[in-house]
Amino acid sequence: MAGNYTNVEMTLDDFNDEETAKRTSAIVYLSVVMALGIPGNLLVIIVYFGSLRRRDGTHWMYIRALAITDLLVCTVAIPFELFQQTHQLTFYSAAGCSIFRSISVHLSLTSSLLLIAMSGNRLRRVCQPLKKQLTVKQGYVTIAIVVGIAVLFCWPEGALSGISLEKLDYNLTGYDCSFSDRFSGKDYTTIYSTLLLTVYISCMLALVIMYSIVGRQVLKRTKFQNSNRASCTIPPTSGATEVTSYEHHSTDTIDDKSEYVDDKRITIEIIKHPGITDNIDHKKHKGKCKTKKKTSKKVTRIAFAISFCFILSYLPYVAVKLNASVVKGRFTQTPLTKAIFPILARTFIINNIINPVIYGFLDPTFLQHCKITIRYVLCMKCQN
Repeated sequence: MAGNYTNVEMTLDDFNDEETAKRTSAIVYLSVVMALGIPGNLLVIIVYFGSLRRRDGTHWMYIRALAITDLLVCTVAIPFELFQQTHQLTFYSAAGCSIFRSISVHLSLTSSLLLIAMSGNRLRRVCQPLKKQLTVKQGYVTIAIVVGIAVLFCWPEGALSGISLEKLDYNLTGYDCSFSDRFSGKDYTTIYSTLLLTVYISCMLALVIMYSIVGRQVLKRTKFQNSNRASCTIPPTSGATEVTSYEHHSTDTIDDKSEYVDDKRITIEIIKHPGITDNIDHKKHKGKCKTKKKTSKKVTRIAFAISFCFILSYLPYVAVKLNASVVKGRFTQTPLTKAIFPILARTFIINNIINPVIYGFLDPTFLQHCKITIRYVLCMKCQN
């Protein structure tokens, strides 16, 4: 490391600057992610807590909780990561290291478990639409439980984290924010790292299993509906007619207050008044059913897309952690690994900025309200 400082004794700051230069790619990556994530998640919060606040089903509750968590990641966890990347050998605060590392783990776990809760809720609505569904109050309880579980898993991170000393040339000592040297040579850090890795892998497997079941159920119902569409269409007559309302057995149920399907409303609708009024009412009924189908399919697509991006963003992270466990927690010390591994170990952060993009593509109403909000902000700036 002393090649650039011939005949000059290097200071600790000089060594730290060299380490920072090797991590320029990771610093740029984190900066870009933060720059995109803050306005994106802030926009989601403004829209879903503002103009679309009437979307008060459990699915939208989880969407709002995810947006808040993602914004905290972008405003708390990522700035800490940036500070840590630029202070690889000059991180002196053991308390700050413990606090922010535990916060980062807590937010990551909360985001992952919220996604599991949202996917489980969608699985029940698709596969068991006639059974009692999760209420809004129960949804809040679920979110509280998720936050509690995340606290349970993140406190060891704070307890184990601290300053790790690194011996350098010129009789210097570097101070790195990592697992504390107090636990060096013990199995606590290895056990905890393995536990966290197991949790993330379990979340990924759970999402794959749940959406495999959802996809199979959707295909099954779609084939059933297509094969029975003709037989379920009954032309109106001048007398009283019974209409089999199979539309209620849609691919999924609308994720709103009306999402719960009461078995008393399911099978038969009695049309009491003949004539033109019957035709109008029947058309209105079919229109409402089509709207419910479109909304429910949209909700399922959004939940699936979020889960798919979660799995993709965590795959490199899991691979790096598995590699680290094989080499006993240390990467091969080469310039290439110092540049690439910090990025690969943080690709899961993409999961915290991609959701606004998913909503924009799959929810036209959200996109429309985003445009209105942006125009309003720009007009306010022009007036000032």
